[in-house]
Amino acid sequence: MKNVANIRARKNKSGKIISYEIRVFKGRDSSGKQLQPYVMTWKPQPNMTDKQIEKELNTQAVIFEQKCKHGLAVDTRQSFQQYAEYVISLKERNGVKHSTLTRYKDLLARITPIIGYLKLADIRPAHLNKLYEELSKPGQNKRTGGCLSNKTILEYHRLISSIFTQAEKELIIPYNPANRATPPKVQHKEAAYFEIEDIERIRDCLEKEPIKWKTLMHLFLITGARRGEIAGLKWKVVDWKHNQIHICNNLLYSADIGIYETTTKNTTSDRYVKLPSETMELLKQYQKWYNNQKDECGSWWKDTDYLFVQDNGSPMHPDSITDYMTKFSKKYELPHIHPHKFRHTMASILYFNGVDSISISKRLGHAKVSTTTDIYSHIIKKADEKSAECIADAILRIGKNGS
Repeated sequence: MKNVANIRARKNKSGKIISYEIRVFKGRDSSGKQLQPYVMTWKPQPNMTDKQIEKELNTQAVIFEQKCKHGLAVDTRQSFQQYAEYVISLKERNGVKHSTLTRYKDLLARITPIIGYLKLADIRPAHLNKLYEELSKPGQNKRTGGCLSNKTILEYHRLISSIFTQAEKELIIPYNPANRATPPKVQHKEAAYFEIEDIERIRDCLEKEPIKWKTLMHLFLITGARRGEIAGLKWKVVDWKHNQIHICNNLLYSADIGIYETTTKNTTSDRYVKLPSETMELLKQYQKWYNNQKDECGSWWKDTDYLFVQDNGSPMHPDSITDYMTKFSKKYELPHIHPHKFRHTMASILYFNGVDSISISKRLGHAKVSTTTDIYSHIIKKADEKSAECIADAILRIGKNGS
């Protein structure tokens, strides 16, 4: 048979032809190495004559070659694991943050034993539903020994969906099976925040704490910044003249590389945050203490310029912030404290005082205003109810009931 595509007969143990493998040369990479060819398998019908087989095989080869030429061919041999690793490497080349890549790899470690061996083109929604069912069974949570939460399982679904989205974009598969799968539903949780009485207690208890931790906690409450953003603050970003700080770094930790500095979560997270005069005065007191520590350490001091450091000036482990908050709340019998609760608290205070969503979103460093309104929808509702009462007091109830 004469054809531009390469055709190979596949035989069983008795020597009978059972199918044909059609290969089309894909080309070479930048180093000159030959790329894996496009491959498809065609099986003749049992009642076909040799002449019919030859004619149909040539037709299939020509059609397949044209599909390859126009980028419409499906690589039926790639497994999900192989393609997933390619997509992760693609994301890495496109600048996805190290913390995100690490999380993707952790998720894949549990996905690939279940569906990794399956060919990409063979995976159906039912395979994914079975995977989600397996992930929901007891024992899947390595930390507690219990079940994975629906929120965590949804993380797996989103990663799988992004892998198939790339495959669909590259015309490797005709559709994304994750779009037709049924992941578990996640019930929206209201963002927890501190009541004013709690804030007052926290503020009073901080007066008994070392100035380093007092300043750090104060900045969490006033700025609403993320943990990594506070840990990543440097003295050079404190604008003493304009009473503001420039949030432009994230200090994170990963088991494979340790403590490292990276950019903010997104471009809008790189922002200037105004601070009240009380905060600026506290920063001045803290800077004086900081410089004394630096002088006492002498040559032992590592000048990293971070605001919050270890005893020798080295960057602080971000987890030490969370650990301190846990110990602090237990020490003074306060409600459980974690970094994001301060963030939610600042947002709630601003909403209850009539600040608009756009301004709040900018202060929080959200990529979209819709993110802010989605997270704080319940707070917005309460603030609106409060506003309605204020309007009624000012317009409808004035001069009545002795007022």
